[in-house]
Amino acid sequence: MSDKATKPAPRLAGVTSFGDDDDDYIAPPPREVRDQAKASGEAIGFVSDRPGAPAARPSVKKRARQPSQFPDHYNLRLREGDRERFDEYAYRHRLPKGEVFGIMLDLLEAKEQAEDK
Repeated sequence: MSDKATKPAPRLAGVTSFGDDDDDYIAPPPREVRDQAKASGEAIGFVSDRPGAPAARPSVKKRARQPSQFPDHYNLRLREGDRERFDEYAYRHRLPKGEVFGIMLDLLEAKEQAEDK
């Protein structure tokens, strides 16, 4: 005989002990029966507090990516007063800021051409 202590047998799912007998193993019910019992229990209001496996999401087709209406981005450093004037002009004339910027460029080019002549 060995001096090693014997480990107790691991507990099995569905094992109940009604006495000293070790042969009273009760097998757990099959998955279908457990799922049916869980569904009927949830139907009458018994909801598990343990989160189950996440439900599989239906595959959703992604939309085709639309081309950007404004593909170019431009950052300017403005003084506080200039920024306020620019925003106020765009608001006063009810124009998008991009159009106001285009108008400013057109005016600068016209002024430059007038100076060259």
